[in-house]
This record gives sequence, C-alpha cells and structure tokens, in this order.
Amino acid sequence: NHELLRKYVFSTLGGDGTLHATLASTLDQIRQSPTAWGTGAGGFSKRWASDYAESAIGDTTKYAVARIFHQDPAFTMCECAGFARRLAHAADAPFMGRTPTGRRGLAAASLAGIMTASVVPPATWYPAPLGTRDGLRHAATSLVSKVAVDVLKEFWPRKKRLGAGD
Repeated sequence: NHELLRKYVFSTLGGDGTLHATLASTLDQIRQSPTAWGTGAGGFSKRWASDYAESAIGDTTKYAVARIFHQDPAFTMCECAGFARRLAHAADAPFMGRTPTGRRGLAAASLAGIMTASVVPPATWYPAPLGTRDGLRHAATSLVSKVAVDVLKEFWPRKKRLGAGD
C-alpha cells in the first residue's frame, strides 16, 4: 500500500507529471487549443496548468481504482530485448497494469484515469462552448504525451545493477 502511494505521489507531483504537462501543453500551444487562452507565455501557462491538473485528476482516479482492483498501474521497464518489443511495451503502458502476481494486462484503473482526465477539464474549467468533442481531441493529445513519457522512460539509459559478487 505504501509503495502504491509512493508511485502515485511521484507520478503526479514528480517528474512524470511535470514532463507530461510540458509535452501536452506544448502540443496544445501548437494547436492553439483552446483558442480562448490565446498565444504566447500567458496562453502556454494556462495550458500547462490545465494539463498538469488534468494529469493529477487522471492519476488520482487511476490509483484509487487500482487500489480497489488490486492493480499496479505504474510504468515498469520492459524485461524484453529489442527496439520494437520495447517500443510496443512503452506505447501500450498507459493502458496496462499488473496484478499482485505480476501478470500484465489491460487495467480498469488506467482506463478510468484516462476517461476521467478527458471529461473533467472540458466540463469544468475549459472556456465555453468547448465540450465533449474538444475533450476527446484533447484526450488524444494527452495520450500522445503519456506514451512519449513512457517511451522516454523505457529508453533512458538504464543503471547497471550490481550483483552480490560485484
């Protein structure tokens, strides 16, 4: 339970949440979405704060549901070898989780987090008349940034583990 809480705090408040918000808000800034927030530093800061809050809402939902279903939705590096297999592992990671036995599969917790993060911002703080359509478009942007963060984590140079005889 403490390990799951630690993972939640790190993914929400740590580097993962910050990097996700930065990538997503950069994509939103390029698309100028939502347009009412304008361009420049002011528009980017609104988008960044929105994307950070969205990520926090999604993570909170994901880890709460994970606790109920006894899943671990945190990213883990692939134990496999080969570029294609590792890329596929990282690309599907936002949708996956592990059971207490370590089996990896589609996770209700991850899907609940993605859906909640896609619905709450357009329903609460996005400027009118944006709604479900823009929320779904933004969800796609958010998923792209989450996959990008997981790909980065998968391919970031790994630290060598020291064995008992090293």
